[in-house]
Amino acid sequence: MLSPLHRLLVRALAALLFAGCCVFFTSVPALARDCATGTTQMSTKGAKAVYTGTVTTAVSKQKAGGQRGATITHDVTVDRVYKGDISSPHAKVETSSAGGGSSCGLGKLTVGKQYMFFVQGDPSLWTAERGSGTAPATGKLVAQVVRLLGDGRPPTPPAPPQAVFTNVSDGEPESLTRAAAPGVALVLIGLLGLIVVRRVGRAPGRDHH
Repeated sequence: MLSPLHRLLVRALAALLFAGCCVFFTSVPALARDCATGTTQMSTKGAKAVYTGTVTTAVSKQKAGGQRGATITHDVTVDRVYKGDISSPHAKVETSSAGGGSSCGLGKLTVGKQYMFFVQGDPSLWTAERGSGTAPATGKLVAQVVRLLGDGRPPTPPAPPQAVFTNVSDGEPESLTRAAAPGVALVLIGLLGLIVVRRVGRAPGRDHH
């Protein structure tokens, strides 16, 4: 039969064991919740850009500073844009590989596969994590995005601004006769003046004879 001291020790050990199990089993779901993907509606609202695209290349680079995991840069051919300022069919998307139990890295995407991207960043470099909603572009996922954001558009650049021509004058152009009239008048005045001068110059000679 156990002494009171032994019973106290057993109870304390059992309590510690129970507390440890509680911490373990509650922390794992918490990590899962932090990295879990929400609904498609949550993904569309939280993303800066949403589009479908096909991965053409994927280049991995080990993380610096002794960190576990790698950073993967993907070249993506954009097929259709549902949200965001995207005017080029070429995009770069960066993801990260799982560097530990608490990592939420999306990992390396499959080259040649089409994905629905829910990304952050800007057109120079987009980023996607495991909880972003980024996933293979299945018919079901595409239909959900179309229902929330519309049919989308192709990734075409904006049209250049059109030139605007302004009428300098609304009046009709002057005819050749009207344009030349001042010049003709000046010529006639000059001829008349020359005739008058010549006649004035001759008058004294006739009177002398």
